[in-house]
Amino acid sequence: MPEKRRLMHGADPSEPLDIGCGTMMPIRSSRFASMLDYTHDCASAPARVEAKRFEFNVIVFTTRGRWQFHGGAGRAEIDSSSLMVGVAEDGYGCRHDRRVSDSNLAVALRPGAIDPDLQPLFSKQIIPARGAFSLLKRAARTDDDELFESLVFSLFDEASSTSWRLDRKHAPDVRMQRAKRFIELHAFERLRLDDIARELGLSPFSTLRQFRAACGTTPYTYLLELRLERAKTLLAGMRTPIGAVAGMVGFTDLSHFSRFFRSATGYSPSAYRALHSPEARATAVDLPEEREPTEPQATRADNPA
Repeated sequence: MPEKRRLMHGADPSEPLDIGCGTMMPIRSSRFASMLDYTHDCASAPARVEAKRFEFNVIVFTTRGRWQFHGGAGRAEIDSSSLMVGVAEDGYGCRHDRRVSDSNLAVALRPGAIDPDLQPLFSKQIIPARGAFSLLKRAARTDDDELFESLVFSLFDEASSTSWRLDRKHAPDVRMQRAKRFIELHAFERLRLDDIARELGLSPFSTLRQFRAACGTTPYTYLLELRLERAKTLLAGMRTPIGAVAGMVGFTDLSHFSRFFRSATGYSPSAYRALHSPEARATAVDLPEEREPTEPQATRADNPA
């Protein structure tokens, strides 16, 4: 696959999108997911459009009528028994009945929802719907943005697994992408492994094992990396007291934060600030090179595991 495609997130599905045979209209959006409505109006919209492309990662549910999909593997009739799934930048076409309109709901991932170097979510573009409509209904009914996102990620996880299984290949771990986004959203709060596991619907042990296999690190280490980078930014750019900085990045105890920061960077928070503050950068004096960081450490009081 060309590098350009692998690095693209596509358009933002929180905005209306003209797809040639009509317009997909967003009806619900959160930070990482959107739900869109599309009805083909047989009286006014073109019945057939070719050479289109998916603008974002999407799953399309046909709720009324049927239409014809043209993709890389040929043509297929789409109705409520099947789902059309698409990866941003993949090409496709469609053909609709000139006499009867069809209605569709789509769920899509917004830019930033998945890592840019993740393998394509789908192999086959048409898959069985099976129990996906029940998850779609729950996502449509909830007022909770986090639950909405969790259900959309679950839909993508199941659809991705089904799509790649039909091609007898290994699917990307969409559920662990959700885990990373969940940790990022709550990194500066009190976050425990149980919280992450509950969000994913897994046991803590399974969460730890699957996260390590998919991401090459543990949820705890990933959390500490986020906290460290945020702390370095705050110390270098603000005059906020160090104790307040500790609280802003999720530490409840200043001494715990100081030990963790020194272990990770080789400097105390105050020494790091002195070296990297705007005033220090403006003096243009030669600063000593930072020592090689050691493995981040923290006490159990701030360990989500």
